[in-house]
Amino acid sequence: MAKSMIMCSVIAFLILGGVAVFIAWLADKMKSPTFSLDQAEINGYNFTTNNQFNANFTLVVRSHNRDPKYRIDYNVIVVSVYHSGFTLAYDTLGPYTQSHGDDIIFTAQPIARKVKILDPGMVGSIKNETRAGQLGFEVRVRAAVRYEVKRWKHKKYILRIICTPVLISLASGKTSQSIKCEVDRF
Repeated sequence: MAKSMIMCSVIAFLILGGVAVFIAWLADKMKSPTFSLDQAEINGYNFTTNNQFNANFTLVVRSHNRDPKYRIDYNVIVVSVYHSGFTLAYDTLGPYTQSHGDDIIFTAQPIARKVKILDPGMVGSIKNETRAGQLGFEVRVRAAVRYEVKRWKHKKYILRIICTPVLISLASGKTSQSIKCEVDRF
């Protein structure tokens, strides 16, 4: 009788412990922030006859922390401008801190100076887009972040954010609308 009572107590303890671990796991699920590219501008654009790309970009990125518990510390943020899979320019920013429910807006200013374009397909694409008066880019953001609740520090992550397509009019030098970005956390 005593042996069966002990066995029942052990089973009950294991079940309650499993339920507690499951509830803690559910409560600890972090939500990735959302990102949008609110504005993209290009100034000083020039694509030379010897296929050198020059441009000054201004990129305004908005991040919204939708997690109700965690503060996000952004240690390093790298904002890059791509065309046809090739990096044209990048800018490094940070650090930033974002409380739960808050938005942060950061402005990156990547500069492309005499970037030699060697790929013939990319050269043709840029020339065609220039003639059409609208350049297409992809903006990628990588951010080294740490999620934190009160003083309890959680695991560090890398956020990979991709904003595409970013179409900039050469007439105005700006995008026409905000672009929602995809976010991966690893």
